[in-house]
Amino acid sequence: MKKAMKAAVVAAGIAMLFGSVNMTEAAQSKAANKSTQAAAKTSAADKKAFEAAKAELSKKLAPGDLYILYVRDKALNGGEEFMNYMNMLQFKTYEDYLNQAAKLTGPTLTKPEGLPDGYKFVKGNIQPPLVKYRTQYQKEVKAEAAAKGKGVYYKKFDWKEVGEINLEFANGKDNLQMQISYSLTKDKSNGGYSYRTADEFDAETAKKHPEWVRNMLSWSDGDHVYNITTNPGNPLSKEELIKLAETAVKK
Repeated sequence: MKKAMKAAVVAAGIAMLFGSVNMTEAAQSKAANKSTQAAAKTSAADKKAFEAAKAELSKKLAPGDLYILYVRDKALNGGEEFMNYMNMLQFKTYEDYLNQAAKLTGPTLTKPEGLPDGYKFVKGNIQPPLVKYRTQYQKEVKAEAAAKGKGVYYKKFDWKEVGEINLEFANGKDNLQMQISYSLTKDKSNGGYSYRTADEFDAETAKKHPEWVRNMLSWSDGDHVYNITTNPGNPLSKEELIKLAETAVKK
């Protein structure tokens, strides 16, 4: 009799144990379903907000504007958390370029002394310092999004520092382009000039990217990289470009 009672107690205990396990599994399954539904709802809301933000930024972007858009669900943005919206400052006259460049910090480009007669300003642009401050900007946007509980959020960044400058001068079929860009490598290249002719580009590169095929003089001060390039067949020599480089940068 005692054995029967003991067996009954054990059986009841086992039943309670498995019952408890089944109840726990059911609760977990229910919680998981709720979590999945909530995630799907959040993702749908983020998708809607993401599309709305992109449309809004595309309409409101003005010359000189820089916005960074953050999206919590990276799958909505090709696996990326951030999207940049930038509209560079563009110039049709050298005077307009000089007026804007004077308002910014950092090195700027000027028309080199000794540029052969006939070369005239064609166009130019100034870009914000996104390369230099990208990580800082992204952290700010993401932190503000988290503080506001936003899955999609964008922020405008005002800038007073040069990020990149491009200028072009032309004389008939010949042209000369100048560029300043921020350097991530901090390589001064021994402080000297590097020169490459258009003929040194391989055939495959020339076919895929004919715009790259130019005579190029480049140098660096560690923080920035400078380039002066000319079209293939341009009569300006390496020595002449070096002479122009000496007065091309204003710091």
